[in-house]
Amino acid sequence: MGGRVTRVFRNFNVENRASREISKEKPTPAPRHRTARLDTTADSPEIKEEVLRKDDRFLTLLKDVYVESRDPPVRVKDGGGEHLPSKQKEKRLTKLGHLEALDVKKVSKGKISLVEALTLLNNHKLQPQIWTAEKIAAEYSLELKEVNSLLEFFIPFTVMEFPKETKKAITSHKPKQLT
Repeated sequence: MGGRVTRVFRNFNVENRASREISKEKPTPAPRHRTARLDTTADSPEIKEEVLRKDDRFLTLLKDVYVESRDPPVRVKDGGGEHLPSKQKEKRLTKLGHLEALDVKKVSKGKISLVEALTLLNNHKLQPQIWTAEKIAAEYSLELKEVNSLLEFFIPFTVMEFPKETKKAITSHKPKQLT
């Protein structure tokens, strides 16, 4: 219902309103800036002739000009080599075992992935005589100082089960039998 009413008002007297808008006087354009007026006069033949004319006095002065230019010596900055894209870092394959699908396949030397970090921490925790800091550093291409700090400050989670002392209380309570 509402669409019909709006359509009636929208289409009411459309032709008269359109012809009234078309017959209105067009507004006068804003005055042009004088630089825009100069562009139109640049096409005149007198100006083109003035531009293309050679002045002998200026040509002789121009021939006497000698320009000598010296560039300052180029300084090469040292230490910018680490940002060059041509320098490729050595990568190594990760040692993941059964968690291979969870982690990246290649890691830069001197770094380890998250799964590798958890694996080596767990191995050191379970067998500290076998997995020493020196062996871990050699195995994962890490620095010994970094491995020592890793083993000192990062400890993997441990699951502790406490004995249930409340078994007697639970078993001594006899459930009621339904009759």
